[in-house]
Amino acid sequence: MNYRVIIADDETKILQLIRLLGKWDEYGIEIVDECHDGRATLESIKRNRPDFVISDIKMPELDGIELIKEVKEAGIDCLFILLSGYRHFEYARSAIALNVVDYLLKPIDEEQLNHTLERVCLQLKKSREERRNMESLQNLQKRQQYKEKMEVFWERLTEAGSPEEVLPHAYTPHQCNEEYGTEFSRECWQIIMISTNISGILEQGASLFEDTLEKFISKYLKGCAVCCYHVTFRGGIIIANYDEEDKKKTEENIAALYYEIRDLSEIYGKFRLNFGVSSVTKDIKGLKKAFRQAQAAEWGRLVTMQSGLLYYSQISGLKRMDEGRMFGWEELERLKSCVKYLRREELSDWFQTLFERALGCGNFAPEDLAGTFFRLTGSILEALPEEERKMEEKWYYAYLEAANFSQVVKNLHLAVDGYIAEKQKQIKQKNKKPISAAVRYIHENYAKAISQDEVARASNVSGTYLSKLFKEEMGTGFTEYVTKVRLEEAEKLLADTALSIREIAAAVGYPDEKYFSRLFKKSTGIKPSEYRKIYG
Repeated sequence: MNYRVIIADDETKILQLIRLLGKWDEYGIEIVDECHDGRATLESIKRNRPDFVISDIKMPELDGIELIKEVKEAGIDCLFILLSGYRHFEYARSAIALNVVDYLLKPIDEEQLNHTLERVCLQLKKSREERRNMESLQNLQKRQQYKEKMEVFWERLTEAGSPEEVLPHAYTPHQCNEEYGTEFSRECWQIIMISTNISGILEQGASLFEDTLEKFISKYLKGCAVCCYHVTFRGGIIIANYDEEDKKKTEENIAALYYEIRDLSEIYGKFRLNFGVSSVTKDIKGLKKAFRQAQAAEWGRLVTMQSGLLYYSQISGLKRMDEGRMFGWEELERLKSCVKYLRREELSDWFQTLFERALGCGNFAPEDLAGTFFRLTGSILEALPEEERKMEEKWYYAYLEAANFSQVVKNLHLAVDGYIAEKQKQIKQKNKKPISAAVRYIHENYAKAISQDEVARASNVSGTYLSKLFKEEMGTGFTEYVTKVRLEEAEKLLADTALSIREIAAAVGYPDEKYFSRLFKKSTGIKPSEYRKIYG
């Protein structure tokens, strides 16, 4: 049954008649109780929580109106259908504002009863749909808010800066949970950095890896720790928050998680996988430091010359690199200039110098190697147009595919050099296009009379083909384009110079001032003189 109803009347015969006449099964209605006075009805409503109530307006203990008010005060949401004799008819009608769907006049008419039952069921159905839609919307908003909070959390955790920094608004687990939507509640924190190229191997990329990682985390870590994780093209980051008594079990399960993921090679083929595990911190203020440790441990494979599972404690004693050993600020600026202006030869010289310096860095602390790499790639990304920033993923493979730091430098040079070579190729191809030559010729010669055939000859194509190119690549005709160029130049002259309208018309290729003015008004909607008043 879809709907539940309580029927209340102090006359037993009325209750029997309503039960007999109603099409309860047809409308999916279950009669959950029958009551003979208002007080018993109120208690039954509180107990059974029906969808609606059919109640006589005059009953012992509480009448129908009083019953409705008591139900509303109790915070119970249900609809009412009131029964009334003729002399109480107007009294029943006054209750429509009190969540009453309809009223039925005694003696009960079968058709009227079932019509009212149908109405109340339709209203309940509509209310349920609206409630479901509202709940779905609220859940969607909650998920979106949680996602946005977690994006901020991971961004702040992984952003560059001192490892001694504290995650903003996370001085206690409670503050962190309130600010970012995390669920930390235990005394120990440990971060696992996963580096892998499996996303590039799996057909569905990062989303499938995320699903796989979530399944394995549930299998190995969620029984002993509160976990949150973040998947990127680099692999993943896991934060395990656990009690001291679960420390050994968590360590064992981190190893089991590594081997479980590694065994996917039997399904997907060989791929790279490295785990870097931080030290344990018992203060949430040490989360950013733990992240740097996990990252350093993962980069430790360049020093230890072996891939697999590496703890920060295994590489923490290595010698630190002097700041500025690899490059200074001026050298980074030169690198950015090479990338921005596509200077391949100079870029090659720059990286050759860096490669020679990198040869002597094999035994330095891996956090310094990682910092050097990210400063390099960060500078390169700054030199790129916004739409090219996706190159970051490709360039990360310069690290992932390397066995030592000098190889990282070499791979990065190859990746950046390949990008510049492709860009130079695109520019050459673009410059060779007839339409580019035609556009350039128009912009250089719009001040004089130019014909389509003249421009075609300058572009080494026929006039017919040039006309076709303008339609296909510029979305307009040759004449319309020339007019557009001339009028745009006229607008600049009107705004920025004191030349007369006649002089401006001649300067943009129109000896006839009146003809120029008509064209200008047709294009802009106002006369040249009016344009000057507004923009001059």
